[in-house]
Amino acid sequence: MLTKRRTKTRMSATDRQRHLLDAALKVFSRKGFNGATTKEIAVAAGVTEAVIFQHFPSKEALYNAVLHLNLDAWETGEDAEAIRKCMERGDDEGILRVFIRSILNRYRMDTAFFRVILFAALEGHEQGLNRFQERLAPVFKQFKEYIEKRQRDGKLADGDPLAIMMSIGGAAHHYGMVTSIMNAVGGDIMDAAVTEQFTRILLEGIMKRPPARQDY
Repeated sequence: MLTKRRTKTRMSATDRQRHLLDAALKVFSRKGFNGATTKEIAVAAGVTEAVIFQHFPSKEALYNAVLHLNLDAWETGEDAEAIRKCMERGDDEGILRVFIRSILNRYRMDTAFFRVILFAALEGHEQGLNRFQERLAPVFKQFKEYIEKRQRDGKLADGDPLAIMMSIGGAAHHYGMVTSIMNAVGGDIMDAAVTEQFTRILLEGIMKRPPARQDY
């Protein structure tokens, strides 16, 4: 009687590395760099610890590869191009809307990676924080130059560009963190509605203004 021989599919080196990075991200997001071990990552990936060291010489190298993979992904996508086009035509409202939406989307899609960055801050892991700051530096520079230009043109109120930038991103980051990472308040509000609310608040403030007086 003939029996079918099972063929075991083997991962390519690239696929294997990506599989290990995905497993490492999950473990680092739960335990941080200091708390995670390569043995735990190997268990999460369903491989031996020796397999990890065939692809990455150390836990530090594996951690850096996780940072590199996830931070590079932030450079792709339509949001950056949409913000650039809004800046070209001076569409301040459009910039706020796209920027806030982009931050909230990142928290929904990359919750584990944001946990890794928070762990890096708590642990004082300078290399992790430096890589994150290096990726943000061009974004900060782009927004700072845009805000300064709009202020010179009389389109935006005077004020420290950094404070303005932090007020724009701070609300979205905080909301994303408490809803995605802390599972706290706000879960019943759709992100689209939050994006519109934050955009309106940033543009108009929260003080209710009296109706315009009409002279007859």
